[in-house]
Amino acid sequence: MSDFYGGENPGGEDPNKKKPGMGKKFLLILLAIVLVSGVVGGGVYYVTQMIEPEDGWASLFTSEEDTSSLIVKDTENTTEEASSSESQTAAETVPVTGETQIAQVESADAAAASGSTGGVVIVDVSDVVDSTLPSIVAITNTIVYENYKNYYGFYSKPDDTYEVTGSGSGIILGDNGSELWIVTNNHVIEDATSLTITFNNGLTAEAYVKGTDEDNDVAVVGVSLASLSDETKSSIRAIAIGDSDSLRMGEGVIAIGNALGFGQSVTTGCISALNRVMQTTDGSTMTLIQTDAAINPGNSGGALLDRDGRLIGINVAKLSDSDVEGMGFAIPISQVRDIIDELSLIKGIGGDDKVSEEDYPYLGVQLKDISENMVTNYGMPAGILVYYVEENSPAQVAGIMNNDVITSFDGHTVRTYEDLNQLLPYYAGGTTVMLTVSRMEQGSYQEQTVEVTLGFRADHTS
Repeated sequence: MSDFYGGENPGGEDPNKKKPGMGKKFLLILLAIVLVSGVVGGGVYYVTQMIEPEDGWASLFTSEEDTSSLIVKDTENTTEEASSSESQTAAETVPVTGETQIAQVESADAAAASGSTGGVVIVDVSDVVDSTLPSIVAITNTIVYENYKNYYGFYSKPDDTYEVTGSGSGIILGDNGSELWIVTNNHVIEDATSLTITFNNGLTAEAYVKGTDEDNDVAVVGVSLASLSDETKSSIRAIAIGDSDSLRMGEGVIAIGNALGFGQSVTTGCISALNRVMQTTDGSTMTLIQTDAAINPGNSGGALLDRDGRLIGINVAKLSDSDVEGMGFAIPISQVRDIIDELSLIKGIGGDDKVSEEDYPYLGVQLKDISENMVTNYGMPAGILVYYVEENSPAQVAGIMNNDVITSFDGHTVRTYEDLNQLLPYYAGGTTVMLTVSRMEQGSYQEQTVEVTLGFRADHTS
């Protein structure tokens, strides 16, 4: 995403800044947690199997039910799966006392009657899947990356750009009569310049971001109902919400999502563990559901369902290593339901809802982007620096000051002037919005919320 000083001049981007990723990285000791959104480039699908610890960090992975750390050793198979396997093997080799028992092979008729073949129980979840697929969508995003040239070590400007297409999943929550609400992971839509939703009937529509919560890795996107055909409207339905707080280990679950970007697929398994705590790169933690239902790239933002087809989790990550099998993770729905409700109510940005020229808003500040270098080396907040507040402007009336850093506008995270510029066309003058700013006080930045009533740009231009 481009950086602009004073709103127009390029600059401010750290020339050594790494290319943005699809989301936060998580790492188990010696193993990698992979966020399960897929990347497509040039028509060939690339799946990252390992996340390398480029920054030299590692996460501890624990359970609130079991406070001991999960330890993985190169020479000893001591993961939870290995322990489970050893226990099962031990149980199978315990000598049987008394009459010798011999396993009998079932006849074809007996196997059919019992729903099993060769001793393997076949679980049919097709009815649940049929009723739930209309609530699940595929999400395709486009991200524009920019290569920067360094100019004397002070600032950078774009040298060239290229596009990367990613894939993920989403879940239909409902609508407000004018737009459809879809929940997904924040890392699926982060930095996207465009979003396309593919519904269960194969038809597509453009989407826009309504609200995001980076810490909990959830986002809500909107689709204008006016852009949907009658066929699509009649083929979709809102998901039924379950209760992840009442889950038990061993309970059966179903995962549905856009695996590898190929379209919706279904996997089944059980709840392997609850309250798995994972530390992220910024020091925050996420408490997740662990499941052995297969979770693959492209499943990010997809549904983890209980046996009745109710949403109990949002699929988010998997543990990827050649020695690991069946460790996927989902965000518990009860943990983020209130957050999702709040994000759904944020004004949607996109579609044909831009205000007219005469209603275009006015804030009254001059801004410059804060480079990644300034954030990393000087501890500045990631946001937009206010370097001048115009006298008697809406910003000054609201109490915004020089050197404040704007980090959020009406619930939308902003990191660059361009982020803010993309929001403003959807807010008419006279609208009251909430801005989050960080202000230097007593040697450190303190976050506060400021209420601003936007003015009209037409009143301040000749």
